[in-house]
Amino acid sequence: MGDLSKYSDEDIISKRRNRTKKRGYNYGWYKKKNFVGAIYIFVNPAFPQLIKIGYADDVQKRLKILNRNSGLPDPFHCYAIYKVKKRLEDLRLHNLIDTLDPSLRHSKNREFYEINCQKAYNILSAIAQINGDEEQLKKNPFSDNYFEQTKFINVTQENSYNNKTKKLGRLKFSMLGIPVGSRLVFVRDKNITCITKDNVNKVEYNGKIYTISFLASKLLNVTAAQGGLCFMYNGEILVDIRKRLCV
Repeated sequence: MGDLSKYSDEDIISKRRNRTKKRGYNYGWYKKKNFVGAIYIFVNPAFPQLIKIGYADDVQKRLKILNRNSGLPDPFHCYAIYKVKKRLEDLRLHNLIDTLDPSLRHSKNREFYEINCQKAYNILSAIAQINGDEEQLKKNPFSDNYFEQTKFINVTQENSYNNKTKKLGRLKFSMLGIPVGSRLVFVRDKNITCITKDNVNKVEYNGKIYTISFLASKLLNVTAAQGGLCFMYNGEILVDIRKRLCV
């Protein structure tokens, strides 16, 4: 132990107090903050079929960092948060969702799910009721007026449609009547095109083969994207073709 004789009792108490404060305690040995962070549900109008479920100590800061990405066509919006007492509790939530329906996760080891944001909220609500802390679950916690706009309502309707068609399987070129060798046009730049290479979801772009969703995320410079929303065939967006054909 170091020599404490040079410190007064007040100095020792003060140092101890500062140290415990940094760890989330107040002097008196009780925890100042019961909740260290929150599980969040983010939505993005650019990916209406997907939501992002994750954890952050500071959700607003996490939201700002995500939205700094200049390659993101639209910003993320926080649909809901659920305050938790331990860090990384979202991993348990991910495991729960994967157990209930592993097909909901858009890509392995990613935080994007093909699930309606309200259904994701209902899962958090059930967990909150079990834990007896429903007051820690808040919808639209930052009073984002995006959720009152027609754009969000349309996205919600799109998700509802996608949840119905999901039972029929994911979008495939064959169900849309798109033959192999067809040219698809990127919705954000009509000079960018790719060629279908099979009847499912493979396309060729700049001499390389991609799934249409992976190519969409590459062109948008984002983690995940829905190919059916990002490409057109004969001037019609792929998901609109699917709606029209009811497949």
